[in-house]
Amino acid sequence: MNNFLKIFLEVTGVTLPIFAVIAVGFFIKKKGIIKDQNVPLLNKLTYNFGLSSLVFLNIAENKLKEIFDVNILKVIFPTYFLFLIIVFLSFYFLKIKNKTKGAAIVSTYRSNMAFIGMPVLLYAYGSLATAKASIVIACLLPLNILTTALFLRLLNIQDSKDRKTGIKKLVIEIIIDPVLIAVVAGMIISYFSYEIPAPIFKFFEILSSLAVPLALISIGASFKFSHIKSNIKHLSLISFGKLILMPLLSLVFSIFIFKVGKLDRDIICILCAMPLAVATFIQSEKYNSDTDFVSSALIITTLISAVTITGWLFILRLI
Repeated sequence: MNNFLKIFLEVTGVTLPIFAVIAVGFFIKKKGIIKDQNVPLLNKLTYNFGLSSLVFLNIAENKLKEIFDVNILKVIFPTYFLFLIIVFLSFYFLKIKNKTKGAAIVSTYRSNMAFIGMPVLLYAYGSLATAKASIVIACLLPLNILTTALFLRLLNIQDSKDRKTGIKKLVIEIIIDPVLIAVVAGMIISYFSYEIPAPIFKFFEILSSLAVPLALISIGASFKFSHIKSNIKHLSLISFGKLILMPLLSLVFSIFIFKVGKLDRDIICILCAMPLAVATFIQSEKYNSDTDFVSSALIITTLISAVTITGWLFILRLI
């Protein structure tokens, strides 16, 4: 019993501060300190500067052979694609508007591995875990962008202008994505064991310190409690799939098929247990999808994940 209490306190010590800061972001916007039009800028600052610097340093400070583990990718990709098929079959044949259908499919498999996953792993397992997670995020990033565009196009929710220029824009977005660039730069330095000069290291260290608080505040500031009640049935299905089924699938692959190490297993499971990514809202808006539905999914999955992430961390400590 004492061991259970110890694990519970340890796990809640990780998750409670994270979701408390998210709540701070919500109340800051509610008080008018942050306006609706400022939230996209806050997200861009977090992603382009804070998160990219954090990812760069976490990789560059570790040896590549210690953080690049093919076993993690062996688990992540089968989990990702199997879950993608399940999600597509679950929603594609439902009798709902195409815009809502596309939003529901994308909202179920897109996960906030960067803004919430990285802080959880950092506080629960340390910088080595976040360095390994950065590799996973870099591998899934182009896949997420491409599959999101594919599903939205498949359901005919783009205008003619987007159809002509969409592929070119997607390729450019992937190439110039700051987190992807940070991963590649960090891997080069890690592989050749270069020592980052002190002033440059300090520069990125200062920027990286912005990543976690800005990310969590921006998530809270993104919350809009509209259109939830009318879509509660589909939102419940999305929450179950995203927060329970996907991490459960990852555990099956990790334990029974590929038999990866405990740390790698935990990293994969936690990354797969994340709520909807804020970037999904931005991309759905770009492709003229049902942004109200995506916003509702963002709120519901993030709120429920406060409980489910705590639960998964607790389970992972026991098994």
